Amino acid sequence: YLSNPNDPEAFEGNAMVFDGPEDYHARIDDPAQGIDEHTILFMRGAGPVGYPGGAEVVNMQPPAYLIKKGIHSLACIGDGRQSGTSGSPSILNASPEAAIGGGLALLKTGDRVRIDLKKGTANILVSDEEIAKRRAALEGNGGYHYPKHQTPWQEIQRGMVDQFSAGMVLKPAVKYQDVAHTSGVPRDNH
Repeated sequence: YLSNPNDPEAFEGNAMVFDGPEDYHARIDDPAQGIDEHTILFMRGAGPVGYPGGAEVVNMQPPAYLIKKGIHSLACIGDGRQSGTSGSPSILNASPEAAIGGGLALLKTGDRVRIDLKKGTANILVSDEEIAKRRAALEGNGGYHYPKHQTPWQEIQRGMVDQFSAGMVLKPAVKYQDVAHTSGVPRDNH
């Protein structure tokens, strides 16, 4: 159902957007969402800042009514991670993530999306004017909203972490790479 003999290395589908795993679990089996075999499932708010920590929560299956029809996987895209047991064709670690204003923050359920495997692209098929309008609305609303910090460690991590595309490391940590060779073995308290 994802194959198109006239365009074998690409496919298009309508987006179904979930804001985190809680939203996915609350709505995936609702027939009113209109999810069919041509739908591409998106999860945002699961990246290094949004979750926080780039959680392994992008494991998404089709709704139960599609599974009963024999459709056991749908294409998935997310700004978090998933386990190797998902079984779905997936694009993970989308970066920059929605929480810092990446493209997933602009996506709406029902948008047509084109995935081109040969070019390595995933594009929303809406006009540049519509993208600009959505970007302005997002920024005017204070950006993409994600859950507040629950611990001081989440706040510290969110304030310092880089995106998946840069290794999801704490930004100040890169200056300490190979420190044992440049400055000697670090001191410890034991």
